This record gives sequence, structure tokens and C-alpha cells, in this order.
Amino acid sequence: MNSIECRIEKVNSAIGELEEAFEAIQQPRPDYVLKKFVVGQHDTDPQRYMQCVLEMQIKYDAIRRAKLTRQKLLLQIVDLEKDGSPIDHIDARLKHIDIEAQDRAMLGAVREFEALYRIWQGFPRRYTRDELNAAQEEYWIKRLTRQANQDIQATGRIGVGNLEALQQIGLVALPALEQGAERPQIPGGDI
Repeated sequence: MNSIECRIEKVNSAIGELEEAFEAIQQPRPDYVLKKFVVGQHDTDPQRYMQCVLEMQIKYDAIRRAKLTRQKLLLQIVDLEKDGSPIDHIDARLKHIDIEAQDRAMLGAVREFEALYRIWQGFPRRYTRDELNAAQEEYWIKRLTRQANQDIQATGRIGVGNLEALQQIGLVALPALEQGAERPQIPGGDI
């Protein structure tokens, strides 16, 4: 056995004790991250609710696709193993690896879905589309005000993008400039 084969054998022998660790880490975004940074990043309950439901929908669709892909891979394995060539048998083994990797990923997706579902259950109420639409003005005022305050704390002025957004929702009025006129000094931003 050559050096690389010896090393691969060591890797294979370590897998037994690592499988539990592989399973334990499956959840790309831990519960805390989902609660505080994915759903909790928003400034109002209706927006947090909408983000939570959207994230659950994405996870639900991913889980359903993964289940079907798993079924498809299993059927392909049967076809490859049935009177297949040596290459077909290798392809079947590769598909087994694909299933193992996908099962780990699906475990992470299920864990995220479960965490999001617990967050969703904690909302004091459910919102209709009309209520979510009606809540947008309050959300954007709070969000853009928060971002403008963060700009001021970080740089001493409101950034161009946030200043423009505040103007678009009517919170900041900028003076019109005439051609060749001296540039007025506007607190919080450049023109």
C-alpha cells in the first residue's frame, strides 16, 4: 500500500467517530442566528413575521425537493447496480455518497425549519397580506431612521443612499439647486 492509500485508510477509520460530529453541525444558521439576525433584524413585528414565513417557505420547498431528489437517486442506484458495468457500479457508489451528503443537508434544513416554526409560533398574532402592506410605511420609516442614525454615528453624516431613501419617503426635503449656484450646506449629507 502506498503513502496516499495509507492516509486514505486513516481517514476512513476516523469517520466512525466523526459521523456523530458531522450530524451535530448540520444547521447552516443556528437558532440564535435565525432569531436575532434573520427574523430579528427587522424593526417591526409585521416585517419580522413576513421574514419568518418567507424563510419557512424556502426551507419547506428545499426539503420537499431534497426528498424527491433522494428518491430519484435511489432509483438511479437500482438501475446502475442491476447488471451494470464496473463504471455503473462506481456511479452507484457515488450516488450513495450524494445521498449521504444530501441527508446531512436535509437534516440541517429540517432543523432550521423547526427553529423558524418555533419563532413563528411565538408571534402574538398572524398577519394578512393587507395588514402586511399597511405596515410597510411604519417599517420603512423606522428602518431608514435607524440606518441614518447608524450612518451619523459611524461617519458623522447620513450616507447618500439613506439620504435619498429618506427623501423618497418624504422624511427629508432637499433644496433645489440652480445651475451655477453655490452649494448649500445641508446637515447630514452631501449633494
